[in-house]
Amino acid sequence: MIIKKLLIILLLFIFNAQINANQNITLYLDWLNQFQFAGYYIAKEKGYYENIGLNVEIKESNKDINILDKVINNENSYGIGKSSLILDTLSGKDIILLSSIYQSSPLVLLSLKSLNIKTIKDLKNKKIMITNDAIEATSIKSMITSQNLNLNDIKIQKHTFNIEDLINGKTDVMACYLSNEPHILEKRNIEYNIIDPNEYNFNFYEGILFTSKKELLNNSIRVQDFNEASLKGWKYAFENIEETAKIIFEKYNTQNKSLEDLIYEGKILKKLSKYNEGLLGDISAEKIDEIKKIYTFLGLNKDNNKFDTNSIILNKTKIILNKEKLDYLRNNHFTLLVEDNKIPFSFKLTNEFKGIEIDFWDFISKKLNKPFNLEETISNKLFNIFSNTIKARFVYSLKKITSDKYILSNSIAQIPIAIVTKNDKNYISDLSVLENVKIGVFDSLKIIPILEKEYPNIKFVKIDSIDNGFYKLKNNEIFGFIDNIYALSHNINKNKLHNLKINTTLNYFLNMFLQVENKDKEFVELVNYTISKLTKNEQKSILNNYQQILYHDSITYLQILKFILPLVLLLIIFLFFNLRLKKEIEKRKKAEIELLKLANKDSLTNIYNRRKIEEICEHELLRSKRYLTQFSIIFFDLNDFKLINDKFGHHIGDVVLIKVAQIINKHIRQTDSFGRWGGDEFLIVLPQTNKEQTKSIIFGLERNLNTIEFEFDKSLKISCSFGFTEYEKDDTLDSLLKKADESMYIAKANYKKLKKNQSKD
Repeated sequence: MIIKKLLIILLLFIFNAQINANQNITLYLDWLNQFQFAGYYIAKEKGYYENIGLNVEIKESNKDINILDKVINNENSYGIGKSSLILDTLSGKDIILLSSIYQSSPLVLLSLKSLNIKTIKDLKNKKIMITNDAIEATSIKSMITSQNLNLNDIKIQKHTFNIEDLINGKTDVMACYLSNEPHILEKRNIEYNIIDPNEYNFNFYEGILFTSKKELLNNSIRVQDFNEASLKGWKYAFENIEETAKIIFEKYNTQNKSLEDLIYEGKILKKLSKYNEGLLGDISAEKIDEIKKIYTFLGLNKDNNKFDTNSIILNKTKIILNKEKLDYLRNNHFTLLVEDNKIPFSFKLTNEFKGIEIDFWDFISKKLNKPFNLEETISNKLFNIFSNTIKARFVYSLKKITSDKYILSNSIAQIPIAIVTKNDKNYISDLSVLENVKIGVFDSLKIIPILEKEYPNIKFVKIDSIDNGFYKLKNNEIFGFIDNIYALSHNINKNKLHNLKINTTLNYFLNMFLQVENKDKEFVELVNYTISKLTKNEQKSILNNYQQILYHDSITYLQILKFILPLVLLLIIFLFFNLRLKKEIEKRKKAEIELLKLANKDSLTNIYNRRKIEEICEHELLRSKRYLTQFSIIFFDLNDFKLINDKFGHHIGDVVLIKVAQIINKHIRQTDSFGRWGGDEFLIVLPQTNKEQTKSIIFGLERNLNTIEFEFDKSLKISCSFGFTEYEKDDTLDSLLKKADESMYIAKANYKKLKKNQSKD
């Protein structure tokens, strides 16, 4: 009986341990299962979530589920959202953005070609099937509003996620992903039109992984682990698209997509994620601020609410500690022993310590969210007055030194070692060029044996102090003096030694370590963990602050400020109230101009984009029909552009496109309109122009293009195949473009024929 009870208890213990082993969390998708969410499926299937103790349930979109409410009201919930999450934050929702999978939005508006919906203005009084978060997404909202269309003029329908509703006419327009429904229509030979926010330059974040601030506060480690595991899943998915598509096809295929569709989707989405550019998961404060401004400009932020952008983005460099480490920090005090006049490493300025050491110490303190102390000392010894007080100091050496008594952190920064000489000495590219000269070396560097071995023709002299080194140098007792670059620079500036200079840096560096007693090994582990989060930019920022310390004669500024400050304050108040209104008006005008520019200009060549030049062409067609005026277009592309890309690379190809656009734009008439149709194809709209005049314009353009020279290859000559046509009665945009395209095809054939004959000659 006892054995039976023990077995039951043991089984219950094992069962409970198994339940508690993995934390259950839910991920809510904002669409139906497809490659759009591949990284999360992979993280689950490959065990990335399980490896960090998470049992993740992935739920696809359901019209009855409000994802935002689910995530905010449940600690163990995460969601996928659009840029409308920024608007939710402006409305006071406490969410935190973890990663954005797509750097450019794949969200587009799809319609059947038979409905002739080509522009935003064509959406008026049309039925649009779209989700609530999609209609509020920055890209869609900005695109619609930028064309002076009111949302009240559009009939919004609940999204059924069924493309048959578009085909059968139950809706006129369907919000969808560029990587999905268009491909389905192509396979069924159904022609369609797309209105893409990217063509209006509103390409904002999409596929944003987010959670609640409550979840971050209570389960910070879990949040970071889940985010990292998800990104690991995405990395695998994009590097193994076919394998990933097969997993989705077999296990997550609620839409019954074909394997071919899923692979196609994966390739499109990989480009939109900018994976090859290293931007997978990236969320920048600058881009979030841009979205905030556009929402405010569009009047969606009615209460003019504000929030600190960095407060809603997961800081991936933030230190996250377990309870044991937090208790250790809480139960101990930490003090840095510093010395005065050790410029620029530590020194007093207006009775407050400054310097490289203090800045790095403060960095560690802030990262660990624990106030640290400073203590001035003239001794290099470490000692603890209280058992819970840990004292440290910075030490400098070429390499990490082990000791029975002290322990060093990892290297925090590297300080270059340099040589200072008199101004009349030539630049020294390498010490090996010197012979039979004396060079002083500051003894604390402990580098003389290394230098003697590498440069046997130089006499290295031990110098016991920096002042002594500069004294010997000024009196020509030594050719140069070697020390760390900051100490040398400081002394030259402080003592106004204008006849001396830092001649060159050596291939040696002083490593900066934090030293504590061996018993405080746990603190060093924390320091090392913090240092690993120190970015190169943060390190450079601290070091660059002390590249040059300037010294001035003592001036009593306080008395001057007593008189000037009240006048300055009065002036500021006066200017503030007078300029505030003007500033707001200018800000609104500037935002309006920028919004219009984004919508109409091609981002590479800065000429009209395809949507705008097509709109201008439509306008000229209507005008010609109404007033029976002449009207022509020129359609052209670059000859051998693919060869240029293959030979010089796509970056140079972009340079060529920009140069061609500049030349063409410069040599067309003010009444003409010029736009990029796509790739290396361009369109020129010429009002009040017949065929003969158009031929003359083309001849001038060809002549000017022939004068282009490129720095990367002087021999490269650019030519284009120009097609053109004049408007005739009953012409449509399609028929006009078709005639121009056929004309360009003939020009292209003639070019190839001419080139072939030249090669024979």
